[in-house]
Amino acid sequence: MLIYLSVRNINFRQSFDLIKNANLYLIAMALVVFVFSYVVRTIRWHFLLLPLKKLHPMRSFYFLIFGFFMNNILPLRLGEFVRAKVAGERFQISRSGVFATVVVERLMDIIVFIICFFLIACFVDIPVWLKNSFLLCTVIFGSMLVVLFLMSKSNDKFLTVINKLHLPVKISEILKSLFVKFATGLKFFQNFRLVLYVFITSLIVWFVEAYSYQLFFSAFGVQVSLMESIFVIIVIGMGVIIPTAPGFIGAIEFMGIIALGIFGVEKSTAFACIASLHFADMMAIYLLGIIGIIKEKLSFIDLFKFATIEDNSEVDKRNEK
Repeated sequence: MLIYLSVRNINFRQSFDLIKNANLYLIAMALVVFVFSYVVRTIRWHFLLLPLKKLHPMRSFYFLIFGFFMNNILPLRLGEFVRAKVAGERFQISRSGVFATVVVERLMDIIVFIICFFLIACFVDIPVWLKNSFLLCTVIFGSMLVVLFLMSKSNDKFLTVINKLHLPVKISEILKSLFVKFATGLKFFQNFRLVLYVFITSLIVWFVEAYSYQLFFSAFGVQVSLMESIFVIIVIGMGVIIPTAPGFIGAIEFMGIIALGIFGVEKSTAFACIASLHFADMMAIYLLGIIGIIKEKLSFIDLFKFATIEDNSEVDKRNEK
């Protein structure tokens, strides 16, 4: 549906002409900056993982890439589970704990998006429906962040809630075990300095990526400010929160066209910019993912083995036997 809405009323000849005449040097520069944003993401994840295990700041780079790599192949954001699975196994820490850090990372992105959105809204005339959508997101994801913070502080209370559900013993024990492991990934909330580092690096991630967007749009003759590029990223980012097709195909184009349209960019031009940007970014992630598979000595099949993976604690117990 979103793909149809993205291409409806598009002048494809105009779009293809823009793509054919794009400035390749600026595109290359934009991709270098785009890759650098993943270096900053890795540093941010390093801070999130510190309470679980101290690693070299860049040790987790390819494992972070694996998550985005698989999101481009699998639907429903299953790449996030892949990242938690392969990182947990390789670093020998709880996969549930690692997954908790991924959840916090996503929520931190959303909080940054919301803050930036309402700051930009003071200077840009934004449609009411878009403002209302962000207000709703503020309530939902702000509440989720509060719940995660409380989980990091009061494990016993949440375990008591599970007990009061009167579930079968085996199911209750599994839920308790998963909760305790998941809560280990929330320990960073107890360190204000780490929270501050994660917030600051989140801001840097999106400013760097916004700059890559600005360069990319310039390659197509579309001149937007850094603030406008940040706005485009925010709208796209919020638009792909709900799991969609692999690689968010359609969702990114639809939301990107809407965002650029607010700044007066004609739809066929906006489509050429966003579709090309999406394709180039996906190719960069595919390339990094393949390099990571080789460097980390994984097989492509390993990234699909969801059901056969065991918690490290269980593996350790079996090894002891």
